[in-house]
Amino acid sequence: MTYTNRFVGIDISKSSFDICLLPDEQSATFANTAAGTAEMIAFLAAFDAIKRLVLEPTGGYERRVVKALQAAGLPVARVNAKQIRQFARASGQLSKTDKIDAFVLADYGRRMETRLLCQPSVEQAELSDLVSRYKQLSHMIVQEKNRREKLNDRTRDWIEQTLQFLLSQRQAVVDAMTACLASDPELSAKADVLMSLKGIGLRTACFLLAGLPELGLMEKGQIAKLVGVAPLNRDSGLMRGKRMIAGGRQPVRDALYIAALPAIRFDPAMKAFYTNLRNRGKPAKLALVAVMRKMIIITLNARMREYREASLDA
Repeated sequence: MTYTNRFVGIDISKSSFDICLLPDEQSATFANTAAGTAEMIAFLAAFDAIKRLVLEPTGGYERRVVKALQAAGLPVARVNAKQIRQFARASGQLSKTDKIDAFVLADYGRRMETRLLCQPSVEQAELSDLVSRYKQLSHMIVQEKNRREKLNDRTRDWIEQTLQFLLSQRQAVVDAMTACLASDPELSAKADVLMSLKGIGLRTACFLLAGLPELGLMEKGQIAKLVGVAPLNRDSGLMRGKRMIAGGRQPVRDALYIAALPAIRFDPAMKAFYTNLRNRGKPAKLALVAVMRKMIIITLNARMREYREASLDA
């Protein structure tokens, strides 16, 4: 049997990463450093017809590897870790080591459809880092506020000092996000497209640009599933189960939820859509998710597609 395509699984940890090349069944381990990444790329250069390199998110430890692979022009896909574990169990692979995980990732790429990662611009990568930092600071602010309610005066004073620092830094991050958009005409234009919808402000636009770069590049059903606002069937035989949403990118979905609340108050079309669903007896949560789905697939995705098409024609 002749194989024309090769698939590489990369299991990444803080200090090193293991790779598995299929169907050759070649394995190797490299240090998770710039030198180690260069060695891996040199190793892969001996093999042609590499169809896909598959890895999973590791809290940021994969960033250097992804950047280097994309710079080398290699096709990289990042797959949800939960999907990989489910695939491993379905394949009968219950053991778990770094070498086995690399094999599972390569096998997943060989058997399942994967989506290539888009190579971000310098400004887009910076915006993604700023969005991550904003979320970290917001989480710490909530933690400190919760602690403040339970402590005495002296400790409360320390917490107040910490809160002022965190709030100040978060505002600095917002200022940096604004400057980042201003430095890139394309990012700025995309943000303007998103903010043309009531309920979408600067921060939400930045969250969407960083967390959903596929906007305008996918069909409405695909983008809804990617975000996790598409109702999924739960049917078996004569039983017709309740449709529910599942999966998707939770940070993007959270941003859309925050945006949907003012949208149903101040956007006439969204308000009428939401009110109609509630008048028909739909639960408030279901109606709100429907508004989120309408916002992302009909308004934002369509407007971004129109912008991209206009940019290509210009």
